[in-house]
Amino acid sequence: MEQVITVLEMIAFAVDLVGIAILVFTALKFIAHYLRFEIKWLQGLDCVKGIRDMRLQLGSYILLALEFIIISDIIQSVISREVEDLLSLGLIVIIRVALSFFLGREVNEVKGHE
Repeated sequence: MEQVITVLEMIAFAVDLVGIAILVFTALKFIAHYLRFEIKWLQGLDCVKGIRDMRLQLGSYILLALEFIIISDIIQSVISREVEDLLSLGLIVIIRVALSFFLGREVNEVKGHE
């Protein structure tokens, strides 16, 4: 049984790393695109649609990363045998699901403006 728990802990850690990698990649990509749009704006070009598209992509990537992190939390809650840990992880999952819900709503709202 201890080996199964160790494997599940490694899987949860790997899934967390995937979520974090998505967030870091997204942040770097967003910064690069944002700077490009700012340069275009300084040159007098209209960048509103480009920024809106960029926000959609950013929101979608963040939602994807949150899903991976929630998966990790669920795996960790299965492993944990302490009631306090389960309650803490449950609260974290609820917060992340709420973030996902509201971010998803914002992404759909931005899509609706197109």
